[in-house]
Amino acid sequence: MKRSWGSLKLVVPLLLVLPVGYRASNWLLHSDPKLKFDSETSQAGRDLFSHEWTAGDPLAAGGDGLGPVFNAASCVACHRQGGAGGGGPVENNVTIFTRVSKESREASQGVVHKFATADDFRETLVNVSARFPNTSEPLLADLLPSGTSGGIRPPHIGVVAGVDITRRNTRHSSGANLIDAVPDRLIIANERKQRLKWGLSDSDTDDFPVGRAIRLSEGHVGKFGWKAHVGSLSEFVRVACANELGLGNPAQAQPASLSKAAYRPRGLDLTDQQCNQLTAFVASLPQPKETVPDSPHEAKQALSGKKLFGTIGCADCHSPDLGEAKGIYSDLLLHRMGSGLVGGGTYGDPPPDLPAFVEGGGPQPSEWRTPPLWGVADSAPYLHDGRAATLADAIKLHAGQATKSATRFAELPATQRDELIAFLNTLRSP
Repeated sequence: MKRSWGSLKLVVPLLLVLPVGYRASNWLLHSDPKLKFDSETSQAGRDLFSHEWTAGDPLAAGGDGLGPVFNAASCVACHRQGGAGGGGPVENNVTIFTRVSKESREASQGVVHKFATADDFRETLVNVSARFPNTSEPLLADLLPSGTSGGIRPPHIGVVAGVDITRRNTRHSSGANLIDAVPDRLIIANERKQRLKWGLSDSDTDDFPVGRAIRLSEGHVGKFGWKAHVGSLSEFVRVACANELGLGNPAQAQPASLSKAAYRPRGLDLTDQQCNQLTAFVASLPQPKETVPDSPHEAKQALSGKKLFGTIGCADCHSPDLGEAKGIYSDLLLHRMGSGLVGGGTYGDPPPDLPAFVEGGGPQPSEWRTPPLWGVADSAPYLHDGRAATLADAIKLHAGQATKSATRFAELPATQRDELIAFLNTLRSP
């Protein structure tokens, strides 16, 4: 179904999150077979990943260095759970927005950055709407509707027509090189297989777990990010560097401050070589593994939980394998997750009805890429904004196409729910 321009106020591409990790070994960047990297390149990328950037940084290749608006001074500042390369806690969430003009229907979207190198660059929610509070970092709790005995009341910061404010949590990306290597045809095959399984239903339904692949205008399928709207790891890294640290590069300009949009940097901050080094480091993160407990009782419990995972329908979307990505537990498709799980805004990518996307447009508000579950035991909090502190909480909040699975989980005896969670706790990060 073709999406209309008028739906832009609810349209949600994704805030990219830079994946990280390290393993000193030779590898091939699958999105471009001509690019080969060795351990020396990966080590150089690790150094850049850990580097704390400053304004006018000497490592910046002729640019202004950090910022002028940014969310962190280094990659590892957010990707730090369990060491360099992990996900991030709720306090590292990023604030993003979508705003649609009531008069012109023109859309703008982007990030409200936490920090700035000078006061005149500082961004706050007031830059998005004068009706919002003067803060750069709203609490997640202030953006979520609150339940009352009479129903649901608006978020604490209020509601402004045509404006969506949401938060995005930092995920780990262990095994990112294997995701990069998944052929587009396998993702599209999953899309067709799900349609056939559920009676030729399409992805616009909430009744069945029928996902869809994002077709990008350059002819690829999206694989990376919460909204699967980035097609390669190389692009993913470059866009994240620009928008999280303000490090402009040949593939992605740094964001303009919402407070000082006319500012222009004197040059780029990262060279292609530096971007390739960072990509090498990210892609060298080892693949997470399923770790069976040593205790016979716990091993049996996890095995029972693994069977339940398939029985109640979790594996309909969280496919165990995808090509060479064994144990990924994802189909890398977008699925509708219900009105309670929506969000808007991104780094400034074109709205979904513009040429960046084809064949159905870009991600819709309740659509999210099925997150790979490998490493899930070590990557709390959960869901796109980290609102779920535990795996059980995350399952209970599933809705839309996942409603039936969530209901089946809730109806299981407590012992069986514990078994399913025990299985998920075997999916460990490296």
